[in-house]
Amino acid sequence: MKTNNINISDNSNLNSPSEGKVIPFHLITGFLGSGKTTFLKTVLKQFSDKKRIAVIQNEFAETGIDGKELQNGGWRFDLLEVNKGSVFCVCLFSDFRVQLKNFVERYKPDIVLLEATGLADPIAIGELLMEETLQQQLYLAKVWTVIDARHYNKVKMMPAVKNQIVIADNIIVNKADLISEEEITMLGKELKSSNPIANVIFTTYCRLKVVDLFSEKSISINGQPVGPIKDIRTRVYRTPYAIKRKNLDYLISTLDEDIYRLKGYIILDNDQAVMIQSVFGQTTLIPVEKTMLTTEIISIGKRNIEFEYLLRKLVILRKTTDTNT
Repeated sequence: MKTNNINISDNSNLNSPSEGKVIPFHLITGFLGSGKTTFLKTVLKQFSDKKRIAVIQNEFAETGIDGKELQNGGWRFDLLEVNKGSVFCVCLFSDFRVQLKNFVERYKPDIVLLEATGLADPIAIGELLMEETLQQQLYLAKVWTVIDARHYNKVKMMPAVKNQIVIADNIIVNKADLISEEEITMLGKELKSSNPIANVIFTTYCRLKVVDLFSEKSISINGQPVGPIKDIRTRVYRTPYAIKRKNLDYLISTLDEDIYRLKGYIILDNDQAVMIQSVFGQTTLIPVEKTMLTTEIISIGKRNIEFEYLLRKLVILRKTTDTNT
């Protein structure tokens, strides 16, 4: 049974980049009407004449209107439309991986931007890139979450919106002109409480200068190059069970410069929660409010973290939990 609609458009006449590189993959998420497509326009205005950009737009509806809106802007980019459901849904996950692989092989972009449907829970983004072929093509560079400053309070308790905030590297607070200075201050504090490691940017019509969108061919630590970005591995760890602090410390002790980045939300067995952020083995834990029901960790690096093995060390197993109840 056909579960989704696919449309591929080529609006780019830039020369294809050299093959063999790993392409940065950016996720743009946010609730309905927050301004995700407006942010995409901002990116295209700044970079479409310099880089070959691949845009993926995902809609729950059978047809996409936003894609046509972007095409009318006259920018150069390649477009893949995936409609009738979220790409993070089990019903589309495997098919979308194939579509993404073929899309990247066909157009060989410098960057891939995925605008997820506003109803999507994006926490599975790491799992999307875990397929072996995709890991040779793409790596998760940044997650951009766009929120509507005026209406955020109406949707902030929805699980998908909570995850959109927690997983973000950059939170774009759009329509900030529609709230007071006092509300801006309160909202900024609230977002930082939910995700202390994210950049929070207040704007109107998503007018901002986008930086760090394109990664260089090498990564550096304190300005020292550590080699080319290649053979990148992505892993996701998810569990509904609480984690012992001593076992979290064990996980941290295994992180080194081969793990470019690890981030996530962790529920501890003392009923508290922390955000973890690790860059080349330099790790920070920040206490946060317990707003989610599960632990979610994403790792990106030259090697996989063997979560299957660490599972026995990290998780308070159901058997133990049952014994204590």
